[in-house]
Amino acid sequence: MPQSIPTVQLYGEEVWQQTPDYLHCEPLITRSREHRFQIRPHRHPGITQVFHLRRGQGEAKIDGRRLEVKAPSLILISPMSVHDFAWSADVSGTVVSVATARLERARRSQDTPVPLSHTSLVRLKRQDRELDLLFEMLLEEYRRPPDSARDSALQAFVNLLTVRVERLEQEQIEEERLGGGERQHRGQLHLKRFLDEVNRDYVQQRTVESYAEELGITAPYLNQLCRELTGRNALQVIHERLIIEARRSLIYTALRVSEVAYELGFSDPAYFTRFFRRHTGHSPREFRLLNTQDGVSSGS
Repeated sequence: MPQSIPTVQLYGEEVWQQTPDYLHCEPLITRSREHRFQIRPHRHPGITQVFHLRRGQGEAKIDGRRLEVKAPSLILISPMSVHDFAWSADVSGTVVSVATARLERARRSQDTPVPLSHTSLVRLKRQDRELDLLFEMLLEEYRRPPDSARDSALQAFVNLLTVRVERLEQEQIEEERLGGGERQHRGQLHLKRFLDEVNRDYVQQRTVESYAEELGITAPYLNQLCRELTGRNALQVIHERLIIEARRSLIYTALRVSEVAYELGFSDPAYFTRFFRRHTGHSPREFRLLNTQDGVSSGS
């Protein structure tokens, strides 16, 4: 029988301490060396990872898509994306793991998508000293003994990081367009419009076909774009947005699980429970207990 893909907080660890403010930062070499530079397939629920590769190279496989990665570069891994790595022994950089709820604070407005909530590879043209310094300062602050200002400082670094990475992504898209990648540029624009529409209409649980029609493209082409640019098909993107909102409601509201289901457009709470478990590895009630710091919630 095929082995199931491990759903973990941090690779190689069974401890689970995720909270809405979860943030972990460590040198890339630390966990890579511990596992002989071979990171087997796994996934993280409710966590986005940012890999900053400063030296070395490797091969990544993300949701079935194989990528050759060389420094300097950035890799974004969206929540629940299955990924594995084979790194060179000289690899150097930083890995930041951050809860979706914390990333939501970095949104410029409620109408914009959650930043860094997609899978992407950004190939840097040269070593970016400002970016290097940002990751160094984030790691230094993360290692600092906790005090009353630490969380605010970490959030400030997360906010800066999201802006910096999004700008670098946009620069790469523009360079590809100017360099003759007009088709890829159009694909990026279609994807951005699709993500914006999903962010607006996820409660309606529209079909892939309806989104494609609004974009003026076919459903198969929309699926192709999503696979090429995010590593997931269009339906998986829609479902991921529903899961993000479900997590938020379970953590930050006292709505009953059935009420959360109805608010998200599910007519059957039992089906919502199965849907949520399939995507997170936990039932809604289990997830709420794990992620409510005081362990108490009036919703059930």
